[in-house]
Amino acid sequence: MVIRGFARLVVAPTEPLSTYLPDGSAAELRAPLLRMDRLCGLSVVAVARMLAEDSSLRSGAIGDEVAIVLGSAHGCHKTDEEYYRSYLQGQPSPRLFAYTLPSSPIGELSIQYRLRGPGLTVTMGRTSGLCALAEADLLLATHQAEACLVVAVEVAQPVLSPVLLQDAAVALWLTRDEGTRSSELGTIESVSDSFCAGRGSVALGRVLSSLHGASDSPIYCDEETVRIGAAALEHRTLQRQSAPAGAVSGLWLLTEALHDAGEPSAVAVVDDAGHAAAALLVRSPSVLRGV
Repeated sequence: MVIRGFARLVVAPTEPLSTYLPDGSAAELRAPLLRMDRLCGLSVVAVARMLAEDSSLRSGAIGDEVAIVLGSAHGCHKTDEEYYRSYLQGQPSPRLFAYTLPSSPIGELSIQYRLRGPGLTVTMGRTSGLCALAEADLLLATHQAEACLVVAVEVAQPVLSPVLLQDAAVALWLTRDEGTRSSELGTIESVSDSFCAGRGSVALGRVLSSLHGASDSPIYCDEETVRIGAAALEHRTLQRQSAPAGAVSGLWLLTEALHDAGEPSAVAVVDDAGHAAAALLVRSPSVLRGV
């Protein structure tokens, strides 16, 4: 897979998303944002910022050929909680009810950007962002899509979250690797994931050993991944990075790895319970764009 563009976003929970809209789409998207839940709003704004940075991204594929894959550890849980409170108060909110599915952001992205290809939501805990990339790779490799929009998104403060989340999103625009280097930001050479009940270091070791060419590559990971997977990582060059928690962390770390031009780098995350791990191998050219 080739990365053609990306954008990432972290917002304070009380901050209006409309402030982060690029000038070109602010007038069109300000009103829809008012009715969306936070999960959908973050997804739409991240994609708007990515497309504003490079308007040529959509030129290679029509709407029917663009797939959307969303990764989120908690999905719409915050919205579900808010809706249930309104139900207990005797006034169930029709607006909130419309967003009580983890696939809701895919619907909004399809509507706002007229993308009518396959849609899929991945909710596999903290590894969901990287697992969404693996699903995008499959859609592109099997020619079910000519381009793929991948979004990882989390909303702050769902009651049942074991970690402190932020309102954050990362959006990537991906195509197949067809040998054209002029417009790419990087190439994702392989993606792998593994499950090993309760033993995060074992799962991480498995996925890293499955990535061809990753043995001598620096690994981009956050402190949680280093802690859980210390046994698997102790002989490797680690690039510890600060990243928002949840599914966003994987794609956030990927954007950090893109800054190191030329040599391949690995990006790895372990889920919060230490049951599963996911990793990818990425190579970046010398020129980097993104917001």
